[in-house]
Amino acid sequence: MDGQRFSRQVLLPELGEEGQRRLGEARVLVAGCGGLGTHTASALLRAGVRRLVLVDRDVVEPSNLHRVAAFTQDDVGKPKAQALASYLLRIDPGAEVKPHVAHLGPEEAEAIIPEVDLVVDGLDNLETRYLVNDVCVKHGVPWIYTAVLATYGMTMPIIPEKGPCLRCLFPTLPPAGSLPTCATAGILGPVPQALAALQATLAIQVLLGSSELRPGELVHVDLWARRMSTLAVERASDCPTCGRREFEFLNLDEAAH
Repeated sequence: MDGQRFSRQVLLPELGEEGQRRLGEARVLVAGCGGLGTHTASALLRAGVRRLVLVDRDVVEPSNLHRVAAFTQDDVGKPKAQALASYLLRIDPGAEVKPHVAHLGPEEAEAIIPEVDLVVDGLDNLETRYLVNDVCVKHGVPWIYTAVLATYGMTMPIIPEKGPCLRCLFPTLPPAGSLPTCATAGILGPVPQALAALQATLAIQVLLGSSELRPGELVHVDLWARRMSTLAVERASDCPTCGRREFEFLNLDEAAH
């Protein structure tokens, strides 16, 4: 462990040297390398999570630059996962960063997620989040749901068997095209960074097994209105995923995602 790099963080009673060591040994999947995922990945790496797996199938576009600190004009046209990996390795050349330029479909999710300690959400669609939820619940891997849109965002830690899953919060997948997206509703540049800070903090709490972590606590933040609220989500006894363990999104054709 680099004593100087993490010296200010090790001073925190919430972490200490043992906590810092545990962060260094953890492996985290960053699912999606856009505005949200890039900031979460950077925050985790800077905090000492040095083993990161990055998955994203898209390339950097000019419209990404207003909200993604990791990308510059020179990255336009490059795969996001590879561009983010290069950025992270400039921060910490000794880190283990594995980019996958691929769609996170059922096959990829089943291959990658059981090999990590935690999944952080940088996704931009609910369908793939349902898939991640299925695989994480199936294999007992914690993950952190996080979403951003317009001037607001929300995040919730999902710890299998210890709290609700995503389908306890959103039981039914809305019809395709019925939900607003950043492409249709817009996104304020600082919003992904703010939600990434919350997500990264939750990730650290999960990896440390912190008693302060509250599975199922949904935090909603509106930056423009300067408002934050929390909601305690209950585990649904009839949830098809964490209740009945029916992993239907693992059985869907990848083309549907």
